[in-house]
Amino acid sequence: MKLSNEDAKLFYELFFPLLDYVNREYHILPEEDYFGQGMIDPQDAAEVAHFLWERTWIIDDYLERSDLPEEHMEILKSWKGCITGRFIIERHLKKGSVFISIDDNSVFLVNGIVSSWEEMLRNAPMPTLLDATLLPFKNAIISDGLVSVMPIIFGPNSKADFKEIYMDAKRNGEIKARI
Repeated sequence: MKLSNEDAKLFYELFFPLLDYVNREYHILPEEDYFGQGMIDPQDAAEVAHFLWERTWIIDDYLERSDLPEEHMEILKSWKGCITGRFIIERHLKKGSVFISIDDNSVFLVNGIVSSWEEMLRNAPMPTLLDATLLPFKNAIISDGLVSVMPIIFGPNSKADFKEIYMDAKRNGEIKARI
């Protein structure tokens, strides 16, 4: 599952100006207004985003200086509830991919932005370990798109453990489709 084309476009229309603001205010990269330009180095974007997700109060500063429509401001405000961490992608479903937090075994149903997680991780062995930041976006959970996949292959015992975490969450209605 992925966002609609319209919502994917909106995500980037909100995300890149926010990253530019963070970069301008805190001088993380040497070039200002970097994210409004064509090709973007994902490592540069990740560096600025990582700085932001550790200091989500910056979003309030950004919103004070912006003249965005209320709906867009609400989306950005919701990002202050982001969840950054290490996750196991246990499986792909029609409604999204199952992310299990390494920190507390919380289970999330996560959508892709432009492509589904299944498409993006087509050749990755399942389950897959990755670092990601999960964001609320309208009625879904997405990542900021700046993930780092760990080159780890899990054995049968670990796979069974992850499956059991997912199955328990499913049985108990604890799969989070919203943050």
